[in-house]
Amino acid sequence: TLTCIDNNKKIKVADLNSELGKRGFTISNGYGDLKELTFRIAHMGDLTLDEIKELMKNINEILKL
Repeated sequence: TLTCIDNNKKIKVADLNSELGKRGFTISNGYGDLKELTFRIAHMGDLTLDEIKELMKNINEILKL
């Protein structure tokens, strides 16, 4: 399962993902025409709620939200 998020803030997903990688996290951009218009966060398998919260905290820090 994953969540697809509308990139309405026009975030450069590749840059965000690069910074997340330095912190041990990875997200993906959308496919095809949606490549920079959306990004995806996977949350299936052995992922816990605390891990998702940590990912979101890191995204907020990187984007300075």
